[in-house]
Amino acid sequence: LWRFIGAFIYAALALTMIASMALFLSVYAENALGPIVATVCIVIVFTIIQQLKVPVFEQTINPWSFTTHMLGWKGFFYVEKNAEGVTIDGSIENPMALLKSGIILVGYTLFFVSLSVIGYRKKDILC
Repeated sequence: LWRFIGAFIYAALALTMIASMALFLSVYAENALGPIVATVCIVIVFTIIQQLKVPVFEQTINPWSFTTHMLGWKGFFYVEKNAEGVTIDGSIENPMALLKSGIILVGYTLFFVSLSVIGYRKKDILC
Protein backbone atom coordinates (compact mmCIF):
# COMPACT_ATOMS: atom_id res chain seq x y z
CA LEU A 1 0.00 0.00 0.00
CA TRP A 2 2.81 2.40 0.83
CA ARG A 3 4.25 1.94 -2.66
CA PHE A 4 0.98 3.06 -4.24
CA ILE A 5 0.78 6.08 -1.94
CA GLY A 6 4.38 7.04 -2.70
CA ALA A 7 3.87 6.62 -6.44
CA PHE A 8 0.66 8.67 -6.26
CA ILE A 9 2.40 11.51 -4.42
CA TYR A 10 5.29 11.39 -6.89
CA ALA A 11 2.92 11.45 -9.88
CA ALA A 12 1.08 14.39 -8.30
CA LEU A 13 4.44 16.17 -8.03
CA ALA A 14 5.13 15.52 -11.72
CA LEU A 15 1.71 16.80 -12.74
CA THR A 16 2.17 19.87 -10.54
CA MET A 17 5.29 20.63 -12.57
CA ILE A 18 3.23 20.40 -15.78
CA ALA A 19 0.57 22.66 -14.25
CA SER A 20 3.20 25.23 -13.25
CA MET A 21 4.56 25.23 -16.81
CA ALA A 22 1.02 25.77 -18.13
CA LEU A 23 0.57 28.62 -15.64
CA PHE A 24 3.81 30.19 -16.84
CA LEU A 25 2.71 30.00 -20.46
CA SER A 26 -0.74 31.36 -19.64
CA VAL A 27 0.71 34.47 -17.99
CA TYR A 28 2.24 35.50 -21.30
CA ALA A 29 -0.64 34.44 -23.56
CA GLU A 30 -3.57 36.50 -24.77
CA ASN A 31 -6.03 33.64 -25.17
CA ALA A 32 -6.99 30.59 -23.12
CA LEU A 33 -6.36 27.79 -25.59
CA GLY A 34 -2.79 28.68 -26.58
CA PRO A 35 -1.05 27.78 -23.30
CA ILE A 36 -2.90 24.46 -23.09
CA VAL A 37 -1.88 23.44 -26.60
CA ALA A 38 1.67 24.70 -26.06
CA THR A 39 2.03 22.74 -22.82
CA VAL A 40 0.83 19.51 -24.44
CA CYS A 41 3.14 20.10 -27.42
CA ILE A 42 6.15 20.70 -25.16
CA VAL A 43 5.46 17.48 -23.25
CA ILE A 44 5.06 15.52 -26.50
CA VAL A 45 8.27 16.94 -28.02
CA PHE A 46 10.35 16.20 -24.92
CA THR A 47 8.86 12.70 -24.70
CA ILE A 48 9.81 12.04 -28.33
CA ILE A 49 13.33 13.38 -27.74
CA GLN A 50 13.63 11.13 -24.69
CA GLN A 51 12.51 8.04 -26.62
CA LEU A 52 14.78 8.62 -29.66
CA LYS A 53 17.83 7.20 -27.84
CA VAL A 54 20.22 9.50 -29.74
CA PRO A 55 23.56 9.62 -27.86
CA VAL A 56 23.80 13.41 -28.09
CA PHE A 57 20.34 13.80 -26.53
CA GLU A 58 20.97 11.10 -23.92
CA GLN A 59 24.07 12.90 -22.68
CA THR A 60 22.88 16.51 -22.83
CA ILE A 61 19.09 16.87 -22.77
CA ASN A 62 17.70 13.72 -21.16
CA PRO A 63 19.40 14.06 -17.75
CA TRP A 64 17.67 17.42 -17.26
CA SER A 65 14.46 16.81 -19.21
CA PHE A 66 11.39 16.93 -17.00
CA THR A 67 9.83 14.03 -18.92
CA THR A 68 12.74 11.81 -17.85
CA HIS A 69 12.07 12.57 -14.20
CA MET A 70 8.29 12.38 -14.47
CA LEU A 71 8.59 8.61 -14.90
CA GLY A 72 10.23 8.24 -11.51
CA TRP A 73 6.99 7.02 -9.91
CA LYS A 74 7.77 3.59 -11.36
CA GLY A 75 10.79 3.41 -9.05
CA PHE A 76 8.51 2.73 -6.09
CA PHE A 77 7.71 -0.67 -7.60
CA TYR A 78 11.30 -1.80 -8.28
CA VAL A 79 12.33 -4.00 -5.35
CA GLU A 80 15.91 -4.50 -4.22
CA LYS A 81 17.37 -8.04 -4.29
CA ASN A 82 20.02 -9.65 -2.12
CA ALA A 83 23.02 -11.68 -3.38
CA GLU A 84 20.91 -14.82 -3.86
CA GLY A 85 18.35 -12.97 -5.98
CA VAL A 86 15.66 -12.99 -3.29
CA THR A 87 13.69 -9.77 -3.00
CA ILE A 88 14.02 -7.74 0.17
CA ASP A 89 10.60 -6.86 1.57
CA GLY A 90 9.90 -3.16 2.01
CA SER A 91 12.86 -2.04 -0.09
CA ILE A 92 13.24 0.25 -3.07
CA GLU A 93 15.89 -0.53 -5.68
CA ASN A 94 17.29 3.00 -6.09
CA PRO A 95 15.92 5.50 -3.55
CA MET A 96 18.57 8.12 -4.37
CA ALA A 97 17.42 8.27 -8.00
CA LEU A 98 13.85 8.84 -6.78
CA LEU A 99 15.04 11.62 -4.50
CA LYS A 100 17.15 13.24 -7.24
CA SER A 101 14.26 13.16 -9.72
CA GLY A 102 11.88 14.55 -7.11
CA ILE A 103 14.25 17.41 -6.33
CA ILE A 104 14.61 18.22 -10.03
CA LEU A 105 10.81 18.25 -10.46
CA VAL A 106 10.42 20.53 -7.44
CA GLY A 107 13.12 22.78 -8.90
CA TYR A 108 11.29 23.03 -12.22
CA THR A 109 8.03 23.73 -10.38
CA LEU A 110 9.57 26.54 -8.33
CA PHE A 111 11.26 27.93 -11.44
CA PHE A 112 8.04 28.11 -13.47
CA VAL A 113 5.96 29.44 -10.57
CA SER A 114 8.57 32.11 -9.82
CA LEU A 115 8.68 33.23 -13.44
CA SER A 116 4.88 33.24 -13.50
CA VAL A 117 4.67 35.47 -10.44
CA ILE A 118 7.29 37.85 -11.83
CA GLY A 119 5.54 38.02 -15.18
CA TYR A 120 2.13 38.49 -13.63
CA ARG A 121 3.31 41.35 -11.44
CA LYS A 122 4.72 43.16 -14.47
CA LYS A 123 1.61 42.59 -16.57
CA ASP A 124 -0.95 45.38 -16.90
CA ILE A 125 -4.23 43.51 -16.43
CA LEU A 126 -6.50 46.55 -16.59
CA CYS A 127 -5.94 47.28 -20.29
